[in-house]
Amino acid sequence: MTGLPLEAIFRLAWPDLSDEDAAACRNEYRGIYEETVIPATRLFAGARETLRAVHAAGLLQATVTGKRAVDCERILRGLEIEDDIELYLGGDSVAPHRHKPAPDLVVLAMDRLGVPPGRTAVVGDTRTDMRMGRAAGAHTIQVLWGYERAAVPEADETVATWDALRARILTP
Repeated sequence: MTGLPLEAIFRLAWPDLSDEDAAACRNEYRGIYEETVIPATRLFAGARETLRAVHAAGLLQATVTGKRAVDCERILRGLEIEDDIELYLGGDSVAPHRHKPAPDLVVLAMDRLGVPPGRTAVVGDTRTDMRMGRAAGAHTIQVLWGYERAAVPEADETVATWDALRARILTP
């Protein structure tokens, strides 16, 4: 379910949900998310150091998420990491039917950053992230913390620690 639009997630639970009810559920969810989840969001230990090391090495970074771009921006500002990430795109940055695992978010990020697929790594914690990266022609690296903690076959490789991720990304 991670990465799907909210209405699609609600319809998995309630298949007969009307468009009007799905919109009402989405609006209520977003209100709760805005008030409680965004302010409570914290980085994993090691994330800030990794983002800053990658940024200091001159590598371009993008965050692509199923969340709305405005929510992503607010989260990054609140975590004080927005200056370490060159681009952030939300699920609303692409057509509604082109959400994860479609490659559109990654393709858009590569286009805006001017980086070809062969020089792009998609780092994520879900099968959906790995499918999206592969569909965009990028190399995929699954981190074994976060949503899925066991390796998924869609990943080109996996890493179990922030040190391993930094080494993988920063070592030519």
